[in-house]
Amino acid sequence: MIGLGLIGALTACATPATATDPPGVAVAATQRPCGTHVVADESANGSTVCVAASSDVTIMLKTAGDSSWSSPTATGHVLGPAMPLPTPYGLVGWQFRTIAAGQAEIRTARPGVLYQLYVTVR
Repeated sequence: MIGLGLIGALTACATPATATDPPGVAVAATQRPCGTHVVADESANGSTVCVAASSDVTIMLKTAGDSSWSSPTATGHVLGPAMPLPTPYGLVGWQFRTIAAGQAEIRTARPGVLYQLYVTVR
């Protein structure tokens, strides 16, 4: 039950990994606000997310059968280590705290699938 509550809390406070501009408004990528609690799933694979400094980015991925995702790694020095999250059956998740401005790449894999998320911290 604690895991389900945490998932609900993360989802309720989260900024989706992909955001769209309001209709008819063209906003330069450098002017878009960054999320404070960004949650990314399989649909964000290969995409870039922007996360505010002193906040976090979470990845929540579905498991398939007996194969699970490897512990994720992050390049660079802008994200802290991957912290495993309690998740309900069929999901696995990790949270990364932002520790500096810059860019990073989060990678994890399961048999036959590579997941990459590019993170910009401002």
